[in-house]
Amino acid sequence: MEASEMWNELRERILRRITPSEEEEGALKSLCRRLEDDVTRLLEEARIEGVAEVHGSAARGTWLAGEKDIDLFMILDPKYDRTIFQRALEVVKGYVGSGYVEAYAEHPYIKAFIEGFEVEFVPCYRVEPGRRLYSATDRTPLHTRFVNENLKPERRADVRLLKQFMKGIGVYGAEVKVGGFSGYLCELLIICMGTFEEALLRASRWRNGEAIDITGRWGEKELRRVFQDPLIVVDPVDPGRNVASAVSETSAWTFAAAARAFLKDPREVFFFHEEVPNPSALLEALRGRDPPILFIHVPDESPPVPDVLWGQLYRAERALTGLLERMGFRVLRSSSWSDEATRHIIILELESVEIPRTMRFMGPPVEMAEHSERFLRAHLKDEATVSGPWIEGGRWWVERRRRYTDARHLLEEVLRRDGRGIGIPRVLNERLRKGFEILLNEEIRWALDIEFTRFMQSFIRGRPIWLE
Repeated sequence: MEASEMWNELRERILRRITPSEEEEGALKSLCRRLEDDVTRLLEEARIEGVAEVHGSAARGTWLAGEKDIDLFMILDPKYDRTIFQRALEVVKGYVGSGYVEAYAEHPYIKAFIEGFEVEFVPCYRVEPGRRLYSATDRTPLHTRFVNENLKPERRADVRLLKQFMKGIGVYGAEVKVGGFSGYLCELLIICMGTFEEALLRASRWRNGEAIDITGRWGEKELRRVFQDPLIVVDPVDPGRNVASAVSETSAWTFAAAARAFLKDPREVFFFHEEVPNPSALLEALRGRDPPILFIHVPDESPPVPDVLWGQLYRAERALTGLLERMGFRVLRSSSWSDEATRHIIILELESVEIPRTMRFMGPPVEMAEHSERFLRAHLKDEATVSGPWIEGGRWWVERRRRYTDARHLLEEVLRRDGRGIGIPRVLNERLRKGFEILLNEEIRWALDIEFTRFMQSFIRGRPIWLE
């Protein structure tokens, strides 16, 4: 069988799995209509000028089979001030009853489970294309209008393929946890490039600062000067915005590399793969592991909303990595994991947990008299000086005794004292002050539930599964 025939067969097989059935589509549309009618009526009864409309992939016909998400926007008259958002949400609270969650982005919104769907009730203002936005969520209805007017019905299958490909390689979602490609960005890529295959071909040739402007309003050099992102895709409804601003450098290049690999050898693993958790095999891999892995386990009874939580975890991870590097420990890799409900774990793979007691420290060039004087004053009578200062070549050098030779001891002391001093975010620092554990290698055994085991198996393997 030729490669093109193999891909056509694979394409159809993937589409059968990711295209919603008629029954699934009917249930979604029925609930969407009812939500729109009910909430619009309740807004009217509350004397609030506005309408409820479903937006996002459910309104654009690009959602994936099995997805149970509905974004219901309450589109309000811009004559109101921001207090109208809370009034509209009070209407929603009365409608959904108990069990809702009030979350926050730029402003509050409500999440609730209704008939098996997670529904987000989001207030926004009514705006016309090209007019000033009052809040970030005002764009979404405009996005729906643009996609529905410019995405050909037969290309919805290509959007679904692109979304599932992104999911399969781990770069789908603009939330902080992923730092990847939003559904709207996937839709724009297909509108711009035409097909799933062409989108991958273009991505396989990307260069840093790749710029895509559907509007044609910008020059390429100007775009790269204004937006300092690894990928730039101009929002056609708001040309001053980069739709791809949430895409991290890692996600952008992961997509490019996966696109290259897929075009050479199309396989189902790019779309679907299941990491089968095997705690006993993972424990064996961790037992006495060299290079060692330190785990900082943080219990948390009331974590913030996911975007805030992951932002705090990533900042803490960077702060701890920086501390260890400054103190002479070499961090090979790091990562973070959370169940977003009860506990968070920061993972630090080190070259060694223990380092020599002394270190060579380079001083300034001898010709720099003032700097040399300061260096000599700092080290000549310092108790930590083991040997020197001496001149080697054109510089001063000194051998010093390290304050910390054990990474666990360093982290324990700094985090128990106050992590804010090294850059740990305030909310996470408060959790750390209440208690944490630092575990080495197989000491993490008690924390190996299914999801964390799956995560750690991937971390230890290191390479993406599609590279195998």
